[in-house]
Amino acid sequence: MSESEQQVQAWLKAGITAVKQGDRVQGRQLLEKVLAADERNETAWLWLSGAVETTEERQICLENVLAINPDNQMAQKGLAKLAKTAPAESGKTQTVRREYAPVSTAAALLYPEDQVKTWEWRDPTAVQNTQSTPGFKAQEKYDDIWTKTVPICGYCAQELAPDDERCPRCKKKLVMSSFRYPDASANLTIFWVLVLGVSQFFLLQLLYNILAQRNMLAAAGSGIMVAILAGLALGIAWRQTMAHVLTIYLFIAIILFFLLRWILPPDWVMVAVADMDPAIQQFVLPLASGLGEVIRIFIMTGSVLGLFYAVVKAGPDFDQVSVRQVATLTKGPTSAADFNAAALRLARNGLWATAVLHWQNAAAKAPQQISYQESLGRAYATLGFYERSLDVLQSARQRTSSPERQVEIEQQIQAVQAKNLSEKATEEKEKSEK
Repeated sequence: MSESEQQVQAWLKAGITAVKQGDRVQGRQLLEKVLAADERNETAWLWLSGAVETTEERQICLENVLAINPDNQMAQKGLAKLAKTAPAESGKTQTVRREYAPVSTAAALLYPEDQVKTWEWRDPTAVQNTQSTPGFKAQEKYDDIWTKTVPICGYCAQELAPDDERCPRCKKKLVMSSFRYPDASANLTIFWVLVLGVSQFFLLQLLYNILAQRNMLAAAGSGIMVAILAGLALGIAWRQTMAHVLTIYLFIAIILFFLLRWILPPDWVMVAVADMDPAIQQFVLPLASGLGEVIRIFIMTGSVLGLFYAVVKAGPDFDQVSVRQVATLTKGPTSAADFNAAALRLARNGLWATAVLHWQNAAAKAPQQISYQESLGRAYATLGFYERSLDVLQSARQRTSSPERQVEIEQQIQAVQAKNLSEKATEEKEKSEK
């Protein structure tokens, strides 16, 4: 465990202890530190729900727990309790029902209630904050790229023309090839495991060629197949289209070879044991022939299964589509935690403009979560929208009750102001030189 992870665990332990002892202010400060370092810490969100002051904040914490782990029963019960005590005008309540595949047929018959889980859920977008602390709202006093309905670069937020293949500002390539399905399926895993398995059977065939048949030429051929199949298995695991295609042709060749071998079997075993004593031949010949036949059956079976998965099951994992890196919301995220997780992933890939859109949604859906506003402010500053960044960060500073967080945000504000002044000075210097 790294030093930073140890620090996070220390904050988490101290925060939980503070909440248990009734010190909710200290507990909240510590748990918010944990979440600032690890947004998807399920335990921190759960205990934070017991440290916050308002019902709306408690609901958001519990919803974030379920966004991370839908099976968390404590969060389900907490939301159900909030739904019963909340006023009718605070939002629509509905029963969320999720079905799970049974572990076995016996489990489905004996414990049918364990295969379905339900909990009450209240739409957070309909909640009206009745506290004196104002919720976060995006500033619309600016007339910039964020107020226009035009395509913008997903990296730097530069306005794009319909035929731009590279961003005119950051010069990055906009049209990228990506997999139609970002996450590899279980079928792909089964496919490359089958390919690797066939390579291991060829390794047995190699040993059989050396020890039983004494046929170095056949052993060399088996060794080549071991290396080729192992390389293809690695390429398939990395979702290389060429490895997928070559594996299909190779499996077809293997199947045809063994079919012809069974139709016209060369008697290599008889040649290998021809010089042996007749008594030894009677013992060795059936054993060697039977072992070789078993290995060939395994190779044949693995090849047929591998060909089936290559053509029928795993094909979609290699489908690629051309994607234009225009800032837009990705499919899938629904809760504030989902949008924040997507924004963090996009920012790590340099898609800051696209990340801004996701942090805007995260901040709007969970206005009590100050860290979302901090992330949004930093993203604006990274793209050069300093005034927007300062508005968001100053709002976050005013709304947090933690003195330590206020100091941290103030430091961020000063850094943005300094960078803004530096760039303005550079621009004025360039203008005067012209």
